[in-house]
Amino acid sequence: MRRAAVGVDIGGTKVLMLAEGPDLDEPIVQRLATGPAVTPADLEAAVRAFLTDNDLKPTVLGIAVPGLVESGRVRVSDVLPQLAGWAGTGDGVGPALLVNDIRAALAQEAAELSRAATAAVVVCGTAVGSAYLADGRVVRGARGWAGEIGSMPVSTPQGVRRLDDLAGGGAVVRAAGMLPERIQAALADGDPRIRAVVHAAGEAFGLALASLVNLLNPDVIRVAGGTLGYPGYWDTALATAERHALPELWEACAVARIRAGELVVARGAIRLAGAAADGQAWVQQYV
Repeated sequence: MRRAAVGVDIGGTKVLMLAEGPDLDEPIVQRLATGPAVTPADLEAAVRAFLTDNDLKPTVLGIAVPGLVESGRVRVSDVLPQLAGWAGTGDGVGPALLVNDIRAALAQEAAELSRAATAAVVVCGTAVGSAYLADGRVVRGARGWAGEIGSMPVSTPQGVRRLDDLAGGGAVVRAAGMLPERIQAALADGDPRIRAVVHAAGEAFGLALASLVNLLNPDVIRVAGGTLGYPGYWDTALATAERHALPELWEACAVARIRAGELVVARGAIRLAGAAADGQAWVQQYV
């Protein structure tokens, strides 16, 4: 069997499994569809199949989930409600480190930042999540749940909505009334209705970025997520954020998309699992 570090990035519409290590000529990446009905058993079976099909023996296994994690278990996940109570392990999978998905992304990005950085990582997939460093320390909150920016209330003409319902990929799909592939095709065709949907979502996301700049005064904001792939979304978000952030705070902050953003969560889960296996104390900030 080939030894490799394995990271699992579980999202509202897909699970991405990544294996990297010296026994492999190149990283192995596999994607499978998820959805609100997916269960822990489904995910454990998917991980077992990934290991078996690729003849892998994990040296470490990191699993990142969308939702609140407490004491090594999923407390709640809005996009994957069946995961409540899951510890991320099962027969044939072996022990794994379970972590919030955006915390995993933060851990990966933090490796390239100064030890005293004040930074935010924001991921816009099906929903929107964030995680923060302040002077090099993870901002955890009273129960370790800080960063649920997707639940931020936003006043709209239709009443108070959550940011997730305005800016996330799920919101774009609902407002457009079509699947992501069709949305991409409509944008390529210049459909004005779909362009307006994506523009509105990007604007809502940009306002959230401006709020983070104004509240945290970060050195860095790093952004990833599949929703940024809609043409016009990121440009609108960036222009909106700059327009509504305090100029002095904006100038002090480097806002950029994450390189290899699709893999950042899985790689962060691997980094955390490896450090935990080595007994490194800094990991406790993230879990």
